[in-house]
Amino acid sequence: MIRIAAVDDEMHVLERFERMVLGIKELELCGLFETGEQLLSYLKEHPLDAVFLDIEMPGVNGLQLSEQILDLSETIDIIFVTAFNQYAVEAFEVQALDYILKPLTEERLGKTVKRLLKTKKSVEQPGKPIIQCFGDFEVFLNGEALVWKNSKAKEILAFLIHKNGVPVNWEKIADAVWPDYDSKKAQTNFHATTYLLRKRLAEVGISQILESGRGNYRVVTGQVNCELYKLEELMKGNQITGKEELRLLEQLKQRGYMEASGYAWALPKAAELDEMCKRAMDGL
Repeated sequence: MIRIAAVDDEMHVLERFERMVLGIKELELCGLFETGEQLLSYLKEHPLDAVFLDIEMPGVNGLQLSEQILDLSETIDIIFVTAFNQYAVEAFEVQALDYILKPLTEERLGKTVKRLLKTKKSVEQPGKPIIQCFGDFEVFLNGEALVWKNSKAKEILAFLIHKNGVPVNWEKIADAVWPDYDSKKAQTNFHATTYLLRKRLAEVGISQILESGRGNYRVVTGQVNCELYKLEELMKGNQITGKEELRLLEQLKQRGYMEASGYAWALPKAAELDEMCKRAMDGL
């Protein structure tokens, strides 16, 4: 069962929505709310899988409300149901699952339910992903490299791995990944690509490695196994004290830091690691 709620300032719209939803066995209607404040209060105590939002509402509109919802729980899917079509771009930027024009029909709702079922289908939880930073940047699950349809989604994840768990705002990420784009175009590309990144991680059951809030993004380092993190932890004293440090240093020396991926933003870190590698090897 997918737990859903709806927000609309017109009660007759909510009542019609309720009648339509009650006939769909895959959905559990948990609440109908006339204001965003009511929904947010409910969310603090009760989990939801998806929320259907009107956009044009007094006070906080649906677009603003969606950001507050995602701050509380980034796994909630947002579906906008509106009489206006001019908000489609903004809806895409906040990573909405769907955008429905009123009046909502049973046929159109059925298409949205299919999307929800696809995104919420249970995924066997794999072990921690293995992150490779030496040579080409790769993510391995159960011994196999993750396939990416979008190279920029992969690069955003690489950049966040590069930042070692430090929260980074979207502007800095966009500037690194799209350095030649103007601010508006970079922002559009960032939101679209981040949506694809979240979708890909969710598909393979590792969405927990990425966190976001108030425009900042970070990798949860405790949720991944990364050769770079391991080497830096072992080399805190800048001395080789065991076989594992030597093995990792040799890999770094031979393959370089993200060298095969060609990320320009990785070059200063690559030079820093190369110098560390040389000092450590000279000390043998």
